[in-house]
Amino acid sequence: MDAELKTLLDKIDMGDWEKIPKLAESLKLRGDPQSELARNAGMLDPQEIADQLVKIRSVRGSNESFFTRATELAVLVMFGGLPITIDLNAAHLESAPTTPRWWPPSTKECLCAVEKALETKKLPADVARAMTLARRIKVDRLLAAFQPADPLTPVSPPESN
Repeated sequence: MDAELKTLLDKIDMGDWEKIPKLAESLKLRGDPQSELARNAGMLDPQEIADQLVKIRSVRGSNESFFTRATELAVLVMFGGLPITIDLNAAHLESAPTTPRWWPPSTKECLCAVEKALETKKLPADVARAMTLARRIKVDRLLAAFQPADPLTPVSPPESN
């Protein structure tokens, strides 16, 4: 793999997705069949975004903020009102606990939400996150195509006594 290709792939892996069309063009000039995969990674279909949006909207937040505030209040009462700053909120963590919704949203309504957002160019937070996730999935597939194949480890024959 030459230095230019490696540099482009590293930048794309770091989130510089504007380099994908440049990668596709570079591969096309070399006659590399993976240029089509790179070109496709640079475009998102509304259905791909909607699929991710269904996953996002299928999970509702937990009651963690209620319990966090109750705990902070209990600590405040225990210490007699001393100004203690304790941040027990885990909402900033990606792995904050969530629970599945009883009725997940339909793919059709999520697709309508995506198309409306693209048409009006006003992206709600969940649609923007779905776009990011859909793009990341395509980029990961693209980068996986350029990973060297793992050599097979030879299996040693069983020892005979």
